[in-house]
Amino acid sequence: MNHKMVLKVIVFGLAFSLALAAVPGTAKAITLIPPMLEFGLTKGEPTKTSIKIYNETAAPVELYTEVRNFTASGDTGQPAFDFTDTEQVGLSTWVNVPDGPITVNPGDRYEVPVTINTPTDASPGGHYAAVFFTTSPPADGQVKIASKIGTLLLADVSGQVTESGSITKFSTIDGQKAFTRLPITFYTMFGNTGNIHLRPTGSITITNMFGKEQTKLTFNSSNGATLPDSTRRYETMWEKQSVNETTGNAWAGFWKEYTNERENFAIGRYKAHLSITAGTNSDVTAASDTSFWVFPWHIVLVWFVVVVLGIGVLILGIKKYNQWIVKKSQGTK
Repeated sequence: MNHKMVLKVIVFGLAFSLALAAVPGTAKAITLIPPMLEFGLTKGEPTKTSIKIYNETAAPVELYTEVRNFTASGDTGQPAFDFTDTEQVGLSTWVNVPDGPITVNPGDRYEVPVTINTPTDASPGGHYAAVFFTTSPPADGQVKIASKIGTLLLADVSGQVTESGSITKFSTIDGQKAFTRLPITFYTMFGNTGNIHLRPTGSITITNMFGKEQTKLTFNSSNGATLPDSTRRYETMWEKQSVNETTGNAWAGFWKEYTNERENFAIGRYKAHLSITAGTNSDVTAASDTSFWVFPWHIVLVWFVVVVLGIGVLILGIKKYNQWIVKKSQGTK
């Protein structure tokens, strides 16, 4: 198995992402608190912190440490690590943690000291690494497949920091413009052109064809970060009720979808306005708009049939009534 394949196996086995802000990372009942550390650094000064390990298994574990830089992978914000790089630079070389083995007995907690020695020539802005705990000691010049869990380190070196970014795309998912019902997912691409990670926050306001506000959605409720020189995708959903599966024959599927449209009703043209801010003092601002149509055709068809039948019954009733009046006026029964 080549290094690239091994790297993919390891990366896909990691149980965390930049979107995680408060949920402990776990792997085989070994828990790290916190799953993410975010802090400021000053050039030439050490910064001390710690990571707590909880062993919830019934047997003692021996763990070894490894520190690696990471970047953003694709547009999802998922961290990407290069475990094959033997010549490391940046934050991973500033971090000092015990090599191991670190023995944690069943049911015990162990606090691992972490010291970051920031060099005097460190570049201002964001630096990103992770402290891994693995069941196998790192081998020189080799990549091993082993259980790995880690805590992300998001560091900000003081100095001339540039906070800048913009919305590069805002639309309904896949650019779809016509729907039959809710839920509707909005797709936002936010590009970070500065040198520090940004957590854009804001809202999406939905208005109908008459300009009346229908709802206001929270943007980036998970508080996910966009790293420098990267673009991240954020998804926001407008929904009302859960959607039933339209399984079964065509007749049953039609009525299940009718129920879905009734419980997630919307009709007409809608406009979505996205407004966000980011940065330490909310200096980064951006806005964008998109529009779409909702036409619940199952409901429209059913009520069209009901109205047509109702009108037919009414016409027939009037006709019968007129015939009865005529007969009565003629003195016939």
